[in-house]
Amino acid sequence: MPMLTAIVNSVKKHIKTHIAIYIITVLCLLIGISVGGFTVKIIDANHKQELVSYLRGFFRLFHNDSIKSSDIFSQSLVNNFQLLVLCYILGISIIGIIGIFFVIAFKGFVIGFTVGLLMEQFKFKGFILFLLGVLPQNLIIISTFIIATALSSSFALMFIKNRSDKTKQTNIYKEFLVYTAAYLIFSISILMAVSIETVISPIFIKMIGAYIQ
Repeated sequence: MPMLTAIVNSVKKHIKTHIAIYIITVLCLLIGISVGGFTVKIIDANHKQELVSYLRGFFRLFHNDSIKSSDIFSQSLVNNFQLLVLCYILGISIIGIIGIFFVIAFKGFVIGFTVGLLMEQFKFKGFILFLLGVLPQNLIIISTFIIATALSSSFALMFIKNRSDKTKQTNIYKEFLVYTAAYLIFSISILMAVSIETVISPIFIKMIGAYIQ
């Protein structure tokens, strides 16, 4: 598909041009994952037990088909779109560049905490649950947020540079249109990931969850 090829080539070009930003972005993600995993180790035992009880109840709801697919879809879509819109807004604000990296770190924290809790409490079954029920959609979501974070950061830096260096002016309006178009593509990507989370992941969560209730 010509359009898909063009998108892939644009991403490759952007990575090569802004490799330093991508490195910082991935580091923020890894820091978030590490902090999330470490938090599981240090939280109060009572709070941890409450979380485990919540997870077991969550698995029971899946097993009894008490959760509607529409509820999963809408909740996940809102959660991810809120962060995506936040990245978009931070990218067009001069002071928002630091906040952009906190978004990707937060996504990493959630993944690290989820993996840590599942593996600590449910061992191998928890790992399989993460591998089949959580990871597939998150591969798309995290990849999208890595690119979105890097794009927003580079756009914010370009905007700052354009204001400070009058000798090298960039067509901000044109770049803004490209920036917005990219976020529309990110939205489609998130929509695909949420669809996987709604249709495919519950099958595995229901199967594996039945053994760890």
